[in-house]
Amino acid sequence: MQELSKVKGFYRVTMDELAKEAGVSKRTLYRYFQGKDEIVEATLEKFMTEVAQKMEEMISTQDKPENIFSNMLVILHYVGNYLGNPVILADLRRHYPHYWKKIDEFRRQRGQEIIISKLFLDEKNKKYIRDLDPRILTAAIFAAIQAVVNPEFIIANNLTFEETIRQLLEFFKHGFLKDPLT
Repeated sequence: MQELSKVKGFYRVTMDELAKEAGVSKRTLYRYFQGKDEIVEATLEKFMTEVAQKMEEMISTQDKPENIFSNMLVILHYVGNYLGNPVILADLRRHYPHYWKKIDEFRRQRGQEIIISKLFLDEKNKKYIRDLDPRILTAAIFAAIQAVVNPEFIIANNLTFEETIRQLLEFFKHGFLKDPLT
């Protein structure tokens, strides 16, 4: 489903196409799933599980906030390559809003758990982070990501996903004010 949906979106993919892609009969597909909606749900669940695993792996191997942010943005790039596809986005918003909401909740909950626990509450990182309330920092980071790392913003401003992520990382690391000494 993931590959087909990249081209056609979820809504326009047929059960015949899904069966052919899976190398099974349509009848076999219906043995495991009542319909396409269940397949969409299973595909998105699998994708979110992969993202959660990548987050855990990438975050747990890093020891500095700068590296944690870099890896978080790599994960965002991975997510953006799939869910950032305009066809998939449009399908999720129009035909599967309950899944769109589920993805958004997952992103917010898992991302915030990881950022707060690993970045702001980990004793090793305290020396890198200014003494600011982690709830405010986390909310600001997520608001920035949600506002900027989305296809509508990127397309409307004629940016690339890579450039957007690079500049957002620069903003997180250094703010927007120039160093007066340079």
